[in-house]
Formats: sequence, structure tokens, C-alpha cells
Amino acid sequence: MSLDETDKHKPEIDIREMEIDDVPAVYHLGEALFTSEDFPILYRTWDPWEVTDYFTNDPEYCLVAECEEKIVGFILANIIEKEGTAWKKYGYVSWIGVNDAFQGTNLGHRLYNKLEDIFIEDGVRMIIADTDAENLQAIGFFKSLEFDESAEHIWLTKTITRKNHESPKREKKATDHKVKKRLLGKF
Repeated sequence: MSLDETDKHKPEIDIREMEIDDVPAVYHLGEALFTSEDFPILYRTWDPWEVTDYFTNDPEYCLVAECEEKIVGFILANIIEKEGTAWKKYGYVSWIGVNDAFQGTNLGHRLYNKLEDIFIEDGVRMIIADTDAENLQAIGFFKSLEFDESAEHIWLTKTITRKNHESPKREKKATDHKVKKRLLGKF
């Protein structure tokens, strides 16, 4: 089989802006990719609100990759505007995911490059992404896109366990006290 024949049999992947009907598929793909087994100390969790929040607030920075009418990748991002800073507009890449069957196909790069073009059109001068220090695959991915490791950021975690003597009654009492303080105008 010649190279041209191989290219003809490759499924076509369309990268486009996410639509409301894509939200469940993006959520389920992320749910399969960002598991607590793989990322036990991820500082934020993948949940339906992650997808709906980004889609509702910044839909133009939410892209999907579609192949044969199935979502096989996505990127969720937003713009942060900070007056008094050097760049004023920052792009923030929050989530990027590619179906396991499409890993190694450059799909992540294609999603990112399309997003970067949109950021540039909208006046973004710096793009920020973060990941766990042990996520070498993500670090390698962003370095391949010419991101620099500009600073080490450390997230500290503490798991809180419920003590036996605490009861739901105690929690209710604390909530009642907060409500009374609000009613009295003390915050």
C-alpha cells in the first residue's frame, strides 16, 4: 500500500468550537482520562462543573476534536485579564484530553495550536498551563510546544479525616451560628 493510499484510509479529524451537545461527551472523555488512580493529588477534580463552567463562561476557548461523529479530544481554556501587569491578557489552558486510541497522533498539538491562534486573535500575550510536577507526559507535551518551566509551584495537600466525636448535630450547630451572625450583620 502506498503512502497516498494510507492517507486516504486515515479517519478525518475535525477540530471545532465546542457546542452544547458536546458537553456530555467531553465530560465522559475527561472522566476516563483524569482518574483519581492516575492523578491522586490533582489539585482540582474533573467533574461536570469543570466542563459546564468553561463552556458557559468562555465557549470560544473550548475546542473539541471530532472523528466519525465522536468526540476524541478536547481543550478547555479561558482568558484572564490583569490590569497593571506586563501582558494584561493571559490565556490559561486548564484541561486538555485526547482519547487513548488517538494518543501519539499529534491531536493534542493540533488542539493546542488552534487554541493558540484564537488567543492571538484576542490579544493574548502569554499563555499559562500548569500540571503536577510528576506528570512527565504533560510536562513533555507542553515543552514540545515551547512552554518554559518558569517557576516551580508547590501544592500542599492535607487529607482531613472526621473524628469520631464530631457529629452532624455539631455541624448543624455551627451552621446555625453562622446564620445568626449574618442576621445580626456580623461577618
